[in-house]
Amino acid sequence: MGKFQGKLFALLFYVPMLLGIFGSCDKTPPKTGTLMDFVPENTSVVFKISNFENLQADIENNSLLSKFGKTAPYLFFSENAVLLKNLHPTTQSLFCINKVNDSVSAYTFISKQTKNLFQPDSLKNKTIETLKLDDQSFQRITIDKQIAYSAIIDSVFVVSSSQQILLDILKGKTERDDTFKKVFNLPSSNKFTALIRGNKVALNDSTKVAFTSWSALDVTITPESLTATGITLATDSIPQLLNVFEDQIPQQNDVSALVPTDALGAVSFTFNDAEKFQKNLRNFRGEKDAVQTTGIFGSVSEVGTIQFKNETAIFIKSIDAALTNDALARYVSAKSEFREIEISSFSEPELFQKTFSPFINSTKANYVFQIENFFVFTESEITAQQIISDFQNNNTLKNTSYFENTATDLSTASSLLIFKMKGEFSETISGFFNAESSDNIKNISFDEFPLAVLQFSFDRNFAHVTLSCKEAGATAKSVSGTVSEKFNLKLENAVLGIPQIFSNQNNGSNVVVQDIANKLYFISESGKILWSKNLGSPILGTVEAATISGNKNFAFATKDAFYILDRNGKEAKGFPIKFKDKVTQPLSVFDYDNNGNYRFIIVQGKDVLMYDKNGKTVKGFGFEKAKSNIAQSPIHIRMGSKDYIVIAEESGKLNILSRVGKPRVSISKNFNFSEIPIAEEDNTFVVITKENTKERISQDGKISSQKLDVGSNYWFAINGNVKVTLDDNLLRINGKLAELPLGVYTNPQLFNVRRNNFVTITETQEKKVYVFDQNGNVLNGFPVYGTAAASIDSGSGKNNMIIATKGDANNLILYSSN
Repeated sequence: MGKFQGKLFALLFYVPMLLGIFGSCDKTPPKTGTLMDFVPENTSVVFKISNFENLQADIENNSLLSKFGKTAPYLFFSENAVLLKNLHPTTQSLFCINKVNDSVSAYTFISKQTKNLFQPDSLKNKTIETLKLDDQSFQRITIDKQIAYSAIIDSVFVVSSSQQILLDILKGKTERDDTFKKVFNLPSSNKFTALIRGNKVALNDSTKVAFTSWSALDVTITPESLTATGITLATDSIPQLLNVFEDQIPQQNDVSALVPTDALGAVSFTFNDAEKFQKNLRNFRGEKDAVQTTGIFGSVSEVGTIQFKNETAIFIKSIDAALTNDALARYVSAKSEFREIEISSFSEPELFQKTFSPFINSTKANYVFQIENFFVFTESEITAQQIISDFQNNNTLKNTSYFENTATDLSTASSLLIFKMKGEFSETISGFFNAESSDNIKNISFDEFPLAVLQFSFDRNFAHVTLSCKEAGATAKSVSGTVSEKFNLKLENAVLGIPQIFSNQNNGSNVVVQDIANKLYFISESGKILWSKNLGSPILGTVEAATISGNKNFAFATKDAFYILDRNGKEAKGFPIKFKDKVTQPLSVFDYDNNGNYRFIIVQGKDVLMYDKNGKTVKGFGFEKAKSNIAQSPIHIRMGSKDYIVIAEESGKLNILSRVGKPRVSISKNFNFSEIPIAEEDNTFVVITKENTKERISQDGKISSQKLDVGSNYWFAINGNVKVTLDDNLLRINGKLAELPLGVYTNPQLFNVRRNNFVTITETQEKKVYVFDQNGNVLNGFPVYGTAAASIDSGSGKNNMIIATKGDANNLILYSSN
């Protein structure tokens, strides 16, 4: 837990760092008992945390935050916040950071007082004293010689590493800033939100200026990325740089097409009214006299800088290159030519600093050349030649896979766009730490994070903010026009069963797969094994998703146990449930009303066992034992307002029951059940027998039979209004025939992704995976290589899906398709 706390502290500094942000009124808060009322005055960062345990796992698995293990913030936090690992909030909590002085920070934790939040009786080496100071009563808690201070105020538990901060809260000295209240109360469905007092932004290594008052960011942590989206607010009471974009419409940012891949970063800002924008900048700087630019910027929509190791280049993008050329003519004289591009000397090297400070501070714009609509100004001819060469060779940021991966998070148009490349953000980070920790951070390598991006889009009196930093990982390999291979991962042993994909709204997608040694793997979308678990037996059927207490869990059965695991690989309380008798069918999961009140069905021969989400036996279910062995996993079918539980026996008896296990439909006929699951079609129960007879059973028990003119490899599947059949190589989707090449095919699988239905099927001899839409059309880019059945789900991008299948015996393949 201490390791997690250190990384959390690193995160507290890291999110504001990427934003470039460093680091009142009535002092008596209303006693409402709301968490906001107890945020310390002048706090730098406030984190709103919905699930402390999930956040712990996310941070532990994040490859960026793991870099901070040996920094002073980590050591400070893990050594001085022993109390935090003994806090167990079950509701939203706040975590606040205050800068005490230039080298010391203090934390404050705030949460509703609940029964198990803090249980000191179980702690060793602890002392709890009740103190009274300035007429305020509070507790001093000492654990392993580390001290924190706590109080319960209006049913709210507050603990701080600073006695003074706790006393101030008790006296009503809390954060009362109106802008803070606005950002705190912004609606958000995210489980982790950062509120950052945004005083300064780092435009380059030497310039940090007042930018905004507060930012509210929904933070998403995956194993390979840290992203955030939200808004930032400026005020008119003090000069703040965000306000220079007032009345400006964000324009398209095209600088990525110009920035060489070996640059260290770039800054791009846009405007649609150059004269008004320059006036706003002069007002920000407190200047009255206008700079004469002879119309150079009148036809310009994007301006910025490109940072190299020893030099800064300046660029402008024109919407009318001829007009810009005419305006520049009096300042340029021909110098040389490189690759048919003329490089000219420029006589006003300080023009950009005078016009666009603080965005641009360079005073050495000595040379200028034109590439398409870009005019680029450099300090030296060598840098000019380098930019020209890289542009002509397509060796620019726009053409990299990591930019393409990041671009899915960004808007094409924005007011301000900041790129940090080649992991060159440690210097920016160091401003958040004391001198001692700054040296530690300088020694950290961020090479696997080739790009961090910060984007602001002005909108009335605030700006939308996007932050994205992603690990490069293995470059996606293009398979065909619209399909890329995200990874090809070799496991310790051969893959067993069908790899399954589970999407999570805030954490991307993950693959769950088992190998023949019965090890279960949980793998990220980029191919990183997040955890594995030895089960001892193969999983029967598939893994089922079950959202319990707002968190996605995984439920499944083996021949001797019933498991529920959370997405961190931890067993739910009360699980696994071990059995002496053999489990004979895959786990069935019922959620009658889609409200998370799950019923889990275990079959042991003739016996039916029903459990709730806590692992307790459900009482009152009347069907506990069949007269013969059960032939298939029980299923739940809803027709209209009625629920049916359907249980097929090997004797041919079909039991159609109510929720409580009582007979609901009387059946007068026995059936020779095949492996095809019983389904619902047109408000009837459908049984496909081993003789390929389709038996329809109405809700009042009437039976109609249809002999199917199909081959021995027939399969039938239905999901809502999509029906799929396979007869040898004849695939029909809602009646539309897709004649496949002759071969040996897996059973078609139906999936719903972003409200669209898709069908996967694999030819196992030629090793081809097909994906069809619900209209019977094969998707562009398919088939792709695969040796077993495939599953699909939504990926982390906005418009893509991912496909998981088996490759060679030990290999798991994940594809991405737009």
